Amino acid sequence: MIGSRTLRKLRNYIIKRVEAEKHYLTDTHLVFEFRLTNFLLIRKVHAEFWNNDEHLPVEYELTKRDKLKILIPLNYLDRIETGAKVKIFINKQSVWLTEHASYKEGDFNESLMVNERYLTTRVKKTLTISNRFSEFRFTGSEVPVAVSNSGYDKLYLSWKDAELENGAEVKLYAFKNRQFKILNGVYDESSGLLVIEDFLELTRGIWRLFMEIDEVLHPLRAEAKEIESFTTLRNEIWPVRRGKAFYLEVHPNFVRPERIQIDNFEDRYFRIAITLTAEDIMDEAHYALFMDTPKSGKNSTYPLEMIDGALQAVIPLADLHESLFAKRFFILQQSDQPKVAQFMLDTHQLRQTAVRFKVITNSQQTKLHFYKRKDKSLGMKVSLPKLRRAVNDIEGFRLNGFIGSTDEFIDSTAYLLLEDRLSLESRQVPIQDRFTIDLEEWNLIGLKSKDKTIFDFFVVVENASGEVIRKEKIKYLKADYRKDNYYSHKVLRDEEQNEHHFMITTTPFDNLKIETFTVPADIRIPADVTLKDPNVWLVGERSNTAQDNGIVLFHWLRENTDIEAYYVIEEDSLDYEPIQHMKNVLVFGSPEHFEVAFRAGVLLCTHDIENILPYKPASGFFGYENTKKIFLQHGVLGRKNVEYHKRNYELPFDLFIVSSEPEKEAVVMEEMGYSDEEVAVTGLARFDRLVQNKEPSDILLMPTWRDWINTDEAFLASEYYLAYTNLIQNEKLLGLLDEHNINLYFYPHYRAQNYFQHGIRDMHERIKFIPLGSVTVQRLLIRHALLITDYSSVSFDFTLLNKPVVFYHFDVDRFFRRGILRPIDETFIGGIASHEEELVSIIEDRILHDFANFDIDISGIIKYQDQDNCRRIYESVQGLLDGKQVVVDGELS
Repeated sequence: MIGSRTLRKLRNYIIKRVEAEKHYLTDTHLVFEFRLTNFLLIRKVHAEFWNNDEHLPVEYELTKRDKLKILIPLNYLDRIETGAKVKIFINKQSVWLTEHASYKEGDFNESLMVNERYLTTRVKKTLTISNRFSEFRFTGSEVPVAVSNSGYDKLYLSWKDAELENGAEVKLYAFKNRQFKILNGVYDESSGLLVIEDFLELTRGIWRLFMEIDEVLHPLRAEAKEIESFTTLRNEIWPVRRGKAFYLEVHPNFVRPERIQIDNFEDRYFRIAITLTAEDIMDEAHYALFMDTPKSGKNSTYPLEMIDGALQAVIPLADLHESLFAKRFFILQQSDQPKVAQFMLDTHQLRQTAVRFKVITNSQQTKLHFYKRKDKSLGMKVSLPKLRRAVNDIEGFRLNGFIGSTDEFIDSTAYLLLEDRLSLESRQVPIQDRFTIDLEEWNLIGLKSKDKTIFDFFVVVENASGEVIRKEKIKYLKADYRKDNYYSHKVLRDEEQNEHHFMITTTPFDNLKIETFTVPADIRIPADVTLKDPNVWLVGERSNTAQDNGIVLFHWLRENTDIEAYYVIEEDSLDYEPIQHMKNVLVFGSPEHFEVAFRAGVLLCTHDIENILPYKPASGFFGYENTKKIFLQHGVLGRKNVEYHKRNYELPFDLFIVSSEPEKEAVVMEEMGYSDEEVAVTGLARFDRLVQNKEPSDILLMPTWRDWINTDEAFLASEYYLAYTNLIQNEKLLGLLDEHNINLYFYPHYRAQNYFQHGIRDMHERIKFIPLGSVTVQRLLIRHALLITDYSSVSFDFTLLNKPVVFYHFDVDRFFRRGILRPIDETFIGGIASHEEELVSIIEDRILHDFANFDIDISGIIKYQDQDNCRRIYESVQGLLDGKQVVVDGELS
């Protein structure tokens, strides 16, 4: 058997690599130099510049067998609207591009100033060049400055401007790769000095400086002078001159400990002892250990006392275990000029002490691991024991499964729990090792909160006090997921002879669930339910909403056609009241709903068809297989992998509505498996009502959901929850809102409403919470001047109104862990922030520019920018019913 070390060596000799070593600008080209590894014979090299539909040739030079230069003409870069790619082909095969270690560690800033445009580059699989900051107006006209002096957290720049008054505020913009920060300066007329203070938001890296003059950004030109570094709370900063350009090079403050000792005592505390060199100790300073949890924004400080030549701090175990997020440790030097310094660790320092500990927390054997982070600082992560569990087989309504790792849960009992998704009412039985459960013994009818609902299966672990310490869904190992299939079906009757149907199914993640619906005893089922009327159309959205493409299309059909159109919605929905008196509005599950569902030949929904039928949308249920199924969409596709792939259905959609040719071809056809005639480019129905009549005001915060959050405990401990609670309490943001008399309206996703509404108390008066259903989403979009979201497709509606969108991508890698359908820079049109400070900087910039939209082009995202979307949808459905493709505005849809 070949060992893993041998396999790694073999891969190093076999795998072909194309690694970027450096890039630079000449007068005519942007040049990238690559190192080629494991290419025995190179017969042909070909490179192309891909910009939208253009594929332009790129020159190359193969200087040695292992050195490749790619020369991109500067005039190509002028063509970039949002982003372009450079692809390299060797021996007719496309090759993956990566960064060489020298490129990652070298002095290569990814930002380029080319022909008054600020571009960023990225080498990952392909070479991407993005016009990331197209919202700014850049000029090549430079502003000459010189460093006059510097001090703690201050930089003095010599700059003469006769038009500025004493005390005038000047804004500098600092750009690094894909980020920017705003640095505020004050001009001193008498000395001609521009005083820049507060560099707290600058992070490690090299930042190029620009000055804003009359809403145009001018690059700073550094006058030749010996420039010294200066210190801030967290960093040491060097003003740097490259060519003529002025940069700030930022490095964190650090200390190199001679020794670190970590001990666990009394099973409740950890002692961290740090031995520093004599030059790192300041006699007049007091020291503390600073513990930071970056993803939650929380931090704590612990006094450091000098004992036996080492600085020692004691941390309660409860603090280390407070969340499962990774922790970082720093030394806080408390003096007139305080400094936060990270540890600069070598491997041997942690070899001298224990770094892995097993402790008991919350009745679980928990692992704590102290380690050297990539930036060589000290980190710590917490790991809970894995709860091994699964269902192996389903025999009728009997489940055979197993649970393991229970020995790592102290004095605890495991249960299989079945929970109604709506009411959260549940049944549970204890389980251990291998178990068999007969669900017919569970009184499933008594658990139902509604006629049509869903039960989820969980494994819960309770400690000796009856407290739930773990709650996780359980998978079915033989899952064959389809939205419209089931593994087992059971019909039970209650005392009134109502039929209760129960189907065991799975989620897209193979988690086990039960779907159930009721056919009341008084419902008259037609003799032949397979007969459907193509002139009867049943329309809807999620079963409890009337705010989206469904209700807009329903209104249009009623006003403009002879179609017998019906809209279905739950009676207890907040959206039901405004439309309840309209003709052909049906209450979900009513006799009228069943009667129309039995007849309807066309089913149109913004989500899965289950939202508009009172029964399971599957073959064999009341002639469902004889209907035409239209997916109206609830957004523009092109970002995350959604669940509407054709392979996810035994009876897929007959017509799939999209908004552009790229969405149709690259997403719905290539990625999701639909054919040309099954996809219609019409635009979304709700776009017909996107009309901006009044000047908008205020900011709308509208995040989407995270599919990996499935319990209350997981939500409250999630990075998602902490990110938004921290954001609406950000002091700089609240100051901006107060200063400019702006409110921020927070409209969480419907699944997160209760958590945020009850979890956030005493919000700042400028933060307004919007309860679900109190106002339609379209009205919210029209009323506000700026939208903050993360990955929601409502951003396209906002952009269609020519208003700016800012995206908060704090967890982008995890959100797109299953892949992204189109590149980020092609579908997220607006400002993009990866952390809170960057987000607030972009918001500040848009406020200072009176909420002006970014300079963008959405023609590749939304083809038709008019109010004829409903008409095109109607004509496409009629074409389907007539058995032919329909011509929409002179083109085949």
